[in-house]
Amino acid sequence: MSKLNTKIIEFIDLKYVDLIGKLRHLTFPISNWENVKKFGGGFDSSSLKGFKKTEKSDMVLLPDERNTFIDPFYDNKTLSIFAGIYYSDKVKRYERDPRYILEKAVKLVKSELKVDKVLFLPELEFYIFSKVKITNTPHNFGVHLSSEEKEAVITGAYHQAPPADFYSEHRNHLVRLFQDAGIEVKYHHHEGGEYGQSEIEILFADGLKSADNVIISKYLIKNYFHRQGKFATFMPKPLIKKHGSGLHYHHILERQGKSLFKGKKDGLSSIGEHYVNGILSHLAALCAFTNPTTNSYKRLTGGFETPKTASIGMADRTSAIRIPGYAKEKTPIEYRVGDATANPYFALAALLLAGLDGVRNKGKLKTGKVPSSLNSAVYALRQDNKFLTLDGIFPQELIDFWIETKSREEQEINKTPNPLEYIYYFDM
Repeated sequence: MSKLNTKIIEFIDLKYVDLIGKLRHLTFPISNWENVKKFGGGFDSSSLKGFKKTEKSDMVLLPDERNTFIDPFYDNKTLSIFAGIYYSDKVKRYERDPRYILEKAVKLVKSELKVDKVLFLPELEFYIFSKVKITNTPHNFGVHLSSEEKEAVITGAYHQAPPADFYSEHRNHLVRLFQDAGIEVKYHHHEGGEYGQSEIEILFADGLKSADNVIISKYLIKNYFHRQGKFATFMPKPLIKKHGSGLHYHHILERQGKSLFKGKKDGLSSIGEHYVNGILSHLAALCAFTNPTTNSYKRLTGGFETPKTASIGMADRTSAIRIPGYAKEKTPIEYRVGDATANPYFALAALLLAGLDGVRNKGKLKTGKVPSSLNSAVYALRQDNKFLTLDGIFPQELIDFWIETKSREEQEINKTPNPLEYIYYFDM
């Protein structure tokens, strides 16, 4: 990277993720590469929610050259590089940097459990709409969605083939974009929801790479369909009485190429059982990070193969934790609760720390529950966050920010009239 081919690369795009999980970027010409590599790209962190106040807002983005790709959506050849967030001295890492928090969590789990690899496999689910009209004024608010793909009421939409699977060829194009960006895909298919619900499953990667892959994948999917004049959404429940979109994570801890979760026959090892006990025990608090929106809980109703209870099951898609029946060799565990509105760095870090807490307590923690609302999840996080802060992975100030932000978010949404209320109450 120190000797970039300036005849090919014209721009460098530094990408980073804010606390909420939104992708941000800063672009500069290749002629300035050596300067940015040495001194970083300065930015005003007070413009981002939850960072620093205006008086001490100067921060720096330093390139992290481990994960780069050519951005396919620029006419000029642009190399995309993730950046670490640092204080202005360019030495001290910003404690709330999402990638830094996940890096620390992975390092802690590797060290304490003596494992070589911390692996995740994400399953990205999303809807595609041809038209989206959102109105939000005092006298007119509502949403109108339309799709080029027809409803499949009789036969069901899961794994349906073309021409009913209207977006199959589009997903092929996406897979090529993923591969060009260094993201290996297991497969793609039509999901259970009509109107173009799709799934792309990404192969196992180490913790930080996997979270990066989720961010890049969402970026590629959104931009690709934007170029097609369509809208891709990762909203957990965009349609009533239809399948929701989740982000399931298959998860393995490996030591010398073998899964630490694999036990005798088809069951979990004792460490695997303890690890799962930690996740299920802290599940309500975890959901504040893995399901951080009010819409998340419209999906978690127990229907459409979504978990409603804090349970583990072999090949059971209604469980919060599933052991896939066709992956007995590695014995991964699948966290089925989360969705793609989460900041993946916080979500994976929290999962790791919950599992580690279960191992530390030898599986003796009391099983928790799947919360029914964002308010319930935030309340649980307020009561149960020591497992996140104990080793200095999550700063307490970040936990407090998250609780305050998400509480205010739900209050604002709850105070806004719902179109359905007009149907029930307008003529009362």
